[in-house]
Amino acid sequence: MIRKQFILLAVFAFALPLFGQVAKPVSPSTHFFPYPVHQKVLPNGLHVVVIPTPEFKDMVTYATPVFAGSRNETEKGKTGLAHLFEHIMFLHRLDGKPSGYQEMIRRMGAHNNAWTNYDMTFYHPTTFASNLVGPIQRPDGPVPGLIEMEADRFKHLNLDQKEFQVQAGAVLGEYRRIFSFPGAKMLEVFSPLAFPNHPYGHTVIGYSQDVENMPEAWDAAWEFYHNYYSPNNVAIVVVGDVKPDFIFQQVEKYYSDWKPTKNPPIPAEQGPKAEQFVHVPWDADVSPQLVVAYHTPSMKPETKEGAVTFLLPELLGSRSAPLFQKLRYEKQTVTSFDVDGGMILQATDPHLMIMETELMLDKFRKDGDAYVNDVKADLIAGAEALKTFSQQRNAAETLKVIKSKMKNDLLGSFDSTGDIAETFSVYYRFDKDPQVFDKLVAAIDSLTPADIDSYAKANFTAERRVVSNLWHDANSGDKKPEVR
Repeated sequence: MIRKQFILLAVFAFALPLFGQVAKPVSPSTHFFPYPVHQKVLPNGLHVVVIPTPEFKDMVTYATPVFAGSRNETEKGKTGLAHLFEHIMFLHRLDGKPSGYQEMIRRMGAHNNAWTNYDMTFYHPTTFASNLVGPIQRPDGPVPGLIEMEADRFKHLNLDQKEFQVQAGAVLGEYRRIFSFPGAKMLEVFSPLAFPNHPYGHTVIGYSQDVENMPEAWDAAWEFYHNYYSPNNVAIVVVGDVKPDFIFQQVEKYYSDWKPTKNPPIPAEQGPKAEQFVHVPWDADVSPQLVVAYHTPSMKPETKEGAVTFLLPELLGSRSAPLFQKLRYEKQTVTSFDVDGGMILQATDPHLMIMETELMLDKFRKDGDAYVNDVKADLIAGAEALKTFSQQRNAAETLKVIKSKMKNDLLGSFDSTGDIAETFSVYYRFDKDPQVFDKLVAAIDSLTPADIDSYAKANFTAERRVVSNLWHDANSGDKKPEVR
């Protein structure tokens, strides 16, 4: 399905804060978030956040969220660069040596990885806290500290053009693997239909032609790097068995000379005006796929809209949700049903709430369009039923249970230094607010059943709907996807 296969390949543009001023460290009290959050903003705009978690003894995740993803690729012919940088940042020639950075990370013994989505690229090495500052003595010679190495690759990325071309070529293989899945192909096809004027219209990995031409994108890649890999578009989030004052001191030492840049503007998408539909032909006789999606507002954690958005996957897609019960148990018309909350929960700009289903091949062969239209009608009715959520039996109690579950699930996600750093970064990026979880939970707690009604009435309408289906069409040949 779309979320499981594709959401984490893969901005947030904000006013440059406090340039020319030194922001004093602050450690606001938090109520829901179970750890203290210490924050400082350097004069160049770099946000530094330290979250001490001494219970993870001797461990630390030194994360660098870059608030740029495929959303920042505004020109056709130059897409897929955010995801490409997720790869090539590991090729940094530390001290001018091929594979220098990776070799030092290996010798340090750090776990090092990254991911990219529409709005952010997230780098998250995890190691022992004693490895933050070097030199680290090893039997085969000293190793620089992790802070020094991370600062060096983000400030002074050193690449060989041939290595770049090899890595860019490898992305084409990743593209082919990803789009061998029907759900991912559907996303690629209906995204430009849903977002004709906005970079959400291409998937995180980029347009196929751009991926094919990526080995020749050397100049465009450097332009992207200089625009977005800058202190005013990056944060340092350190989670682990560390002392905040020491981290602030070390980050200032290595990052204070990093120069800010001005981020290019992101084009605004025009609001949808009519229901849109696309059929995607598939060259193999797979189980049919059906997606019904709705344009939804951008995620603002402190608002009622943001709180409802946070609850949507549970309201519609949980095993106890009426829509799930109808599709999977009462009518047994789908083999899988999922509500993809990942995109809308992380989207800077208005995005899509996607309901995705896999249908039964035998039943499709027997009943054809009538079967597909029946499932489509149930998906639409399930979403529109939230317009009268307050009138449903035990609506207040149901909402109370959903609130509790979602908050507990959020707390349960803070189970390692890496997961804490990741979840915090995803929400912190909206307003750079250390108390973002307290504000999100306050908004959730404030919701009434009538707020669910209002959200559904505003967003789950025909003109905001996008429908896509996929199946094998023996007569389609090389025909392009049909849109009607």
